[in-house]
Amino acid sequence: MYIGIIVAIIQEKNVKKKRIILGSSSIFRKNLLKTLNIDFESISPDIDESILKGETAEQMVMRLAVDKARKISTTTNNALIISSDATAICKNTILGKPLTKHKAKEILNFISGNSVKFMTALCVMDSDNNRYRSSISEYVIQIQNLSEKDIEKYIHDTNPLYSTAAFKYEDGKDLLVKDIKTIEKDMSGLIGLPLEKVRSYIGMMLD
Repeated sequence: MYIGIIVAIIQEKNVKKKRIILGSSSIFRKNLLKTLNIDFESISPDIDESILKGETAEQMVMRLAVDKARKISTTTNNALIISSDATAICKNTILGKPLTKHKAKEILNFISGNSVKFMTALCVMDSDNNRYRSSISEYVIQIQNLSEKDIEKYIHDTNPLYSTAAFKYEDGKDLLVKDIKTIEKDMSGLIGLPLEKVRSYIGMMLD
């Protein structure tokens, strides 16, 4: 009986000391997670992020968030893995990262004056048993009518090539955003990682 109690205490202490791993190489997500003042390391999951045939945008971002965590868990133990994926939809078109200035200009012209639904999927997984908590944060943004001059200046000033739908909320909200509709408690999910949920899920996984 006493041995069982001692083992349980040791196991609890080991759980509390789990490593925190951010399953991403994104500088945006790294900087966001740093604001929680927790020690963590970053590992890039390096998976194929292509959408599957017949898959919705919601299904895609959730699958990718979970797959990223699961990939890292195969080579990691005693850790909580935080992974995320983001996408956007405008006029039934799924929008990704532009990667080039030409594509960024094309996307910004496309979303100008329209409503865009941004989705950020979050997964926090225990590497030892692959149990996880997950959710999707949604933000519906009405984009301002943008002139060619607005778009050129925005691209020059913010370099949004690695942001979903060329949308950088932290730098361009004053120019881009006309209205926001969301039930989320914080806007960090628009930048790449919903911090309130991260904090909550870590706490739940360690209880």
